[in-house]
Parts: sequence; C-alpha cells; structure tokens
Amino acid sequence: MNRSLQIPLLVLTVLALVAGPLLACPYCTVEKATLTEEMDGSDVVVLAKLVDAEGDAPPGGIIDPDTGKAKFRIEKVLLGEKLLGGAEQVEAVFFGEPIQGQTYLIRGIGSEELDWNIPVPLSDAAVKYVQEIRALPEKGPGRSQYFYDYLEHADPLLAQDSYDEFARTPYPDVVAIADKIDRDQLWQWIEDPQVSPSRRSLYFVMLGIVGDDQDVAKLERMMLADGRVLKATAEASAAMSLGLGGGITLPILPEMVAMQQRQKQLGFNAMVGCYLKLTGADGLDRLDEEFLQDPTEDPTKVYGLLLALRFLAEETDEVSMDRLKQSMRLVLEKPDFAEQAVRDLSRWQDWTVLDRLVTMFSEADPKTYVKEPIVAYLDQASQQEGEVGQRATEALEKIEKLEPETVKRARSLMSFGFLGFARAGSRPPDQAPPLNSPNEAENEAENTAEPLPSETVEQVAVSTDTEDTIEQPTDDEPDESDPAADVATDEAPVTTLVAKAETDEPDETNNIDETFEPAESESETTQPVTNVAEAEALEKEPDPALVIGIPLVAAALMIALVWLVLRSGN
Repeated sequence: MNRSLQIPLLVLTVLALVAGPLLACPYCTVEKATLTEEMDGSDVVVLAKLVDAEGDAPPGGIIDPDTGKAKFRIEKVLLGEKLLGGAEQVEAVFFGEPIQGQTYLIRGIGSEELDWNIPVPLSDAAVKYVQEIRALPEKGPGRSQYFYDYLEHADPLLAQDSYDEFARTPYPDVVAIADKIDRDQLWQWIEDPQVSPSRRSLYFVMLGIVGDDQDVAKLERMMLADGRVLKATAEASAAMSLGLGGGITLPILPEMVAMQQRQKQLGFNAMVGCYLKLTGADGLDRLDEEFLQDPTEDPTKVYGLLLALRFLAEETDEVSMDRLKQSMRLVLEKPDFAEQAVRDLSRWQDWTVLDRLVTMFSEADPKTYVKEPIVAYLDQASQQEGEVGQRATEALEKIEKLEPETVKRARSLMSFGFLGFARAGSRPPDQAPPLNSPNEAENEAENTAEPLPSETVEQVAVSTDTEDTIEQPTDDEPDESDPAADVATDEAPVTTLVAKAETDEPDETNNIDETFEPAESESETTQPVTNVAEAEALEKEPDPALVIGIPLVAAALMIALVWLVLRSGN
C-alpha cells in the first residue's frame, strides 16, 4: 500500500470504530446491534398486530400499493407513549405474508412526525423477551445471567440477540455467572458442526472459566493436530490408491481431511486462550515450543497465541507478567507480528529489548510498518529514569538524524493516538492495564488514546483466520513525563531532539550499536531536519479544531445518512 495513503486510511478507521461499542468478550465479534440498542435508539417502540381483515382485503389492508404501507393496531407501548398522543393505530411499510394475530415489534423515530421502521415479526417467546429485557439492569452479572438462557434458543432472533449481548459483556461479568454455566452443555455447543466461529469463541471463553483437566487434554488434541501433516498423508494415500486402480473419487479425500481439520479448529484464537487459562505457565511453555520456536509454524497459530498473551495479561492473573513478556519476545522475532509485539512490549514496559529494537529498525524493510512503533517504543523508554531513559534518548537522536521523515510520521500517528500504546504511562512494569474494565474504560478514554484502530487494521493484514476478533484495549492515563502533556501544562519549552542531534557529536562511549544504518531507500530520499522551527512544530499537539471537528463532521454525516434512509421508506 502507498505509504502516503496509510495515515488517511487509519484516520477513517478510527472514526468508524471509536463510535461503536467497546468489545468486551476478548474473542467475540459483535455481529449486529442488539434489540436493546435498537429500542434505546428509537423514540417510540410498540408491540402491534395487523388490523383485522375487512371484506376481501388482507389483514392490515394495504392502503397504498406504491408505498406498501399497512395498518397496525397497537397492543402495548414499550417506549414513548407521550409521543403517540393517544393513537391506537400506526401505518408502516410492510413486507411479507400478512398473518392474522401475528405480533410485530415496530420502532418509530421523530418527534412531530414519526417515521416507522419496517415491523419485525415476533414469536410468543420473543414477545415475552422484548418486554423483559426492558426491565434488566444496564450492566452487571444479572444481565448476563438472563441472556445465557437464550444463547441457543430455537428462535433465531433471540439466539442472535443474546449472543450479541454477550459480545458486549465485560469478562468479569461472565466470570461472575460461572455457577450458571453448564460445562457439558458448552461442549455440545462447541462440537456442533453448525456453530458459527464467533459463537464457538464465546463458548471457549466460558469453558476457560469452568473447565477442568479433562478439558485440557481435549483442547490439546484439537490445537496441536497439524492439518498440513494430515492433508499430506491423505494426498499420499489417495495417490497410492489411484495407482492401484482405486475409485476416481479418492482425490477428494485430502480436501475432506482439510475441511474436518478446519472445523475442529474454528475459533482457534479463543481455543488457545481457553487452554492457557486452564494450564497457566506450564501450558505456555508447551505452546512456545510448538508455535513460536518452530520457524515453519502456521501464522494463524502464532496470531492465536499473540491474542492469548494479551488476554492473560489484561484479564487474568494466572501467569506472571515476566513470563508473558518472555513469550512476547519470541513473537517479536516473527516478522509478520513484530510490529504488534513492539506495541505490547512497550505497553508492558519491557525495556530489555531496547537494543534489539534499535538493530531491528536499521534492518527493517522499508515496505513494512515496524519502524513507527519502534520510534514510539523509544519515545516512552526515553521518559524512564536512569540508564534506560538515557539509552533510549541516544537511540532516538541517532534515528531522528538519519531518518527524520520516519520520526515525523511516527509522531504524527502518536498525536492522533495510533501509537498510544507507546506513550508514557503511570502503571508499574509488572502490571498490565485492563483490556475491558467497565469501570475504567470510560474514564481512561478521555486521556491519551490507544492505538486500537491502527492495530485492528494491521491485525487483519496479518491474520488469515476470518473469525478473529478485533480487540480493543483500554487507554493508559498520561504521565507527567508525557511530552504531549508537557506541551499543554508546562511553561518550560520542550527540548527538541533534532536540534540536539545537529549540535552534538555522536557519543562513542554509548552502548547503542555504532553500525546503525538507515534503510537504503529512505536514506537516499530524505534529508535531516535543519530548520529548528520545523523541528519544534513536530512537538506540537494537533489543531484542537481538527481533533474535535473531524469526529463531529463524521457523526453529522452518519446521522444525515440514517435520516435519508428512514425518509426513503415514505
């Protein structure tokens, strides 16, 4: 992808994602808006039935063939009774076969004149459901406990809605209903060939809460089966059988084996997280050997372990942070995942890889996206006290002198929060910030933004597992040492590394590799920044009008689009 297009693309990604709900289930994908969200976003919500048939007219009596509107008799008002003004009937666009006595959920938007959405037919169970969820608490285990009973309900509307509710449920709320979760029932759902990858991931998350040693052995067989070996064996068997005059259908045997293996490993990311939740450090030792120390291992398995490391660090305490950092350093050596590993090691304040990252910067392919996260890592490390801060500052000076455009690009991304994982924070190095803490997420979101959107784009680029979840970590609060905070709060000017790099001679005594060389393609086309005013401009925060105005404009456009869609129904 053209590097000049990356920043605009990432900005659009942020605007699309920050407006949505935070994902809570670590591996779950929100598939659609819940009924609660749809009703809360409406001005009026009613349960209604088609008016009785008159003569030869069908129930509801289609009154306008051009618009397809039908009449509905209000049975119960769930929201916005005052806006109805005592009306007993509504008219809404209707599709489908009119059924006498069928109950529909109809939502209206507006104040002076209501625009009614297309009615949703409800079963008897759904009529009871939509009324009961209006009385549930907005959050907490009580809400999760209610939706658990509907996860595999016969009514697909209720089954889908309950899943989407769990996809938004904070992990601690799922843990709180452990007594209600049926382990044997989870396995029935997991082994159902019709189960979707997203649902299977949710059930693995639940199994990690209530599972035992028997589940560990079963999970190992599912995870460690190498589909490549099985497929190769099937291909060899099919070729041998054909050579001996076997049936012409034998060539499909390898594909059948591959399909069976893919089915077993649906929701692989959550499967790995479940396994490590049950086995802790011992299981991590085995997966390091199986997935990270084997250079030929399937990248999707490496990615699954990467997500599991984050899950263990941010939602559980089964494995120490030092042990998790050890595994993440192995991920760092995987070229396809190095950029993501840099972010996590920065967020976990692991400064033992500082020299390795400086070397990696000099050796990085210009087409990759690892250099900017390394600059962000060094930026945070430079805020530390003592030797770590000094070494990081020296490394930044060299990098900025040799590749000023790379540093400029990284700082631009940090200004928008895309590399926020690498900003200075106040958390201790042995404690990772929570991934989906319901109490802290809203408060921390107002501070330094985390790079969820950019990470999401990059995860999709390296992952071939289509059911993988877009994770959304929470934000670290800015430290007083954060340069962005200094600009806003301190009267003293910020020291410009570029200016220092111009006047200082390279320190021959520092412990940074003196053979550091910039990427060839960039060193030929970029020159060191020589204008102090330009260098100081790099340190400034982005224009507040842009930071606030862009999301507002995007929101206004979205509202206008929704309004046009609703109006088109008339």
